Amino acid sequence: MRFLRPDLLRWWLVIPVLVASWAIHWQATRAFRRRVPVADRFGALSRRSTWRREAGVLTAAALTAAALVFALMRPQVLLARRVADYERQDLIVMLDRSMSMRARDVAPSRFARAALELRNFLRQKPEGIDRIGVVGFADSAVVLSYLTADTESVLFYLDWLDEDARETSAMFGTNIGAALRSARDIARKDDRVSRKLFLVVSDGEDYGTELRDALETFRSEGLRVDTIGIGSDAAAPIPLPTGGEETFLLDDAGRRVTTTFEEATLVRVAATTGGRFIRSTTGTELARALAEVAKGERKQVGWRTTTEYRDIHWVGLAAAAMAGAALWLLL
Repeated sequence: MRFLRPDLLRWWLVIPVLVASWAIHWQATRAFRRRVPVADRFGALSRRSTWRREAGVLTAAALTAAALVFALMRPQVLLARRVADYERQDLIVMLDRSMSMRARDVAPSRFARAALELRNFLRQKPEGIDRIGVVGFADSAVVLSYLTADTESVLFYLDWLDEDARETSAMFGTNIGAALRSARDIARKDDRVSRKLFLVVSDGEDYGTELRDALETFRSEGLRVDTIGIGSDAAAPIPLPTGGEETFLLDDAGRRVTTTFEEATLVRVAATTGGRFIRSTTGTELARALAEVAKGERKQVGWRTTTEYRDIHWVGLAAAAMAGAALWLLL
C-alpha cells in the first residue's frame, strides 16, 4: 500500500486531542454526579449514565477521525489482474478524393464529412488499433501516410486533404483498384507482425481498370477490405473549387453534371475479400461504421498479467460514515 498524500498524516494528532477532550468531559461528568447524586433506583432508567455509552462515544469519534484522515491521505493498493492479450491491428484508410465526393447531398460535402469523422475517430482511437496509414485516390492513388502511431501527423494529412479539396482544381476519375494496390504496398513494406485492416471510404464510382486484378490479389492473400459508402440516393450537382462565387460542373451542353451514389462496386469489394459494406446516407452513420471496422475480428493470442495501483480512499469514507452514524446515535 502507498499514500499519495503522506504529508496529511499529521492530522492523526486530532485523535489524542479527542481522547484528551473525552477524558476531561468524563472527569467533569463524574465530579458533577458526585455533587448532585441520583438515587440508585433512577440510574437504571437511562442508558446515558453508563460507562459503556461513554466508551462507545470515544470509540466512534476516534474511528470517524481516523477514517477521514485515512481517506484524505489517498491510500492505494497494488492489484494484479489477468487480462486477455489480443493481436496487434493496423488500419489503412483509402479515402476517395474524386470530384463526385464534393457533392453536398451529405453536409457539408461527402468528402468533408468523411474527413471530419476520420479526424474524430483518430482523436479517440480505440485500443484495438495501433497504427494508421492513409491513401488518397481519384484517377490515381497516392500514399499520404505510411503506418504510424503518430496520430497528429495523420491528422495533419487529413487537414491538408480537406483544404486541398476546397482550393485546388478538379480531380476527375475514380480508381479504387489503384488505391487497393497502394494500400497493399504499405502493408508489404511494414516489417511489424500485425493484422492489417483495409478500409475504403468512397461514394462508389469506379472508372479504373485495375479493380479486378487488385481484388484477386487481395482474395488470394487473405486480405480483408471493409467499405463505407457515403452519399444519398438523390442525384446531386458537383460544385467546383473557384474560391469565389459558387459554380458547378457542366457538361458540353452547359447542363449541370450530377452524381448519384453507386453501391455495387463497394459491395463487390467487400464481398470478394470477406469484408463488410456499410452505408452512410447522411454522414451520421460514419462514426458507428468506423467503430465497427476498428472492432474487426480481433483474435486472442494469450493472457497477460498487469499490475496497477487502485484508490481505496472510499473505504475510509465508508468507515467514517458508519462510525459517524454510530456517534450520532450515541449522542
